[in-house]
This record gives sequence, C-alpha cells and structure tokens, in this order.
Amino acid sequence: MLKSGSEASSWCRELTDSCWLLCRRWPCVGFTYRFRVFTFNMSNVHSELTPRQRELLKIRRDSDTKTAELVKMEKMLQQTKDLLDRKTESCSDSMDLQENMVEDLEEKVRSSRRHRRSSLHHTQLLESQMKTVKGELVGTLDHLQELRNVLRRSQQKAEERKAAMEKLAAGLR
Repeated sequence: MLKSGSEASSWCRELTDSCWLLCRRWPCVGFTYRFRVFTFNMSNVHSELTPRQRELLKIRRDSDTKTAELVKMEKMLQQTKDLLDRKTESCSDSMDLQENMVEDLEEKVRSSRRHRRSSLHHTQLLESQMKTVKGELVGTLDHLQELRNVLRRSQQKAEERKAAMEKLAAGLR
C-alpha cells in the first residue's frame, strides 16, 4: 500500500511511462484503447498530483505520442520508398504497355479518319441523290399543276354543256 501522495504520483508516473513505452513499441489499437481507459480510471490518483507534476506528465505523454507517430511516419516513408522502387523497376514494362496503347490509339485515329471520309463521301452521294429526287418532285409537281388546270377547264366545259343541255331540254318542253 502506498503511504503518501508523492509515492502515489511516482508509482502512477512509472506505470504510465511503462504503458506508453509499450504502446510506442507495439502500437496496437486495442491495447492503446485499454490503456487510455485505465488512465481515465486512475483520475483520483492524478487529482493528488501538483499542477507542475501534471504538466510534466502531460509533456511526457505528448512526447511519447509524438514519438509513436514519428515511428509510424518513418515506417510509412519506408513503405513509400519501397513502393517507388518497385514502380521504377516496373517502369520499363509500363513503357512497353504505354507504347502499345499509343499504337492502338493511333490505329483507332486512322480508322476513325477513314470512316469519316467514307461517311462524308456517302453523305455527298445522298445529297446528290436528294437533289435529283427534289428536281423530279418539282417536275412532277409542275405536271400535276398542269393536269389540275386541264381538269378544271374540263369541269367548266362539262358544266357549261350541262347548263346548255338543260336550256335545250327546257326549251323543248
């Protein structure tokens, strides 16, 4: 059993330092979480610490946290370097793939241009046929207009003859 507040503070600091050291060496989310819960439950021991001791403890924790973050960042940097090295090695394979892609795209462009020229020629042919059909339609329309005029004249003559026949028939009665 601890006898004084300073012994409790010392014991608490040693325990906290040991746990933070473990968290830094073996970063495990579950362990870190459990440790934080444990430190939260130790709040009554911390309330006995003087403001300077609490400040020192906070600085130590922040330092340990930053150190753990730095270790993680160094590990990530090394992984990134390794990945970059692997990418550089596979760069020649990538260049071959890119050259094949470029050749495929160039062929597609050539094919597209041929198709465009063919489509343009076909469009011009269709426009020419359309002009011919339009000319024929104009001729047919003119011919139909003439036939309509002939029909009107024929109908007028037929009506005049009918009227004349009716006069004759009325005169004969």
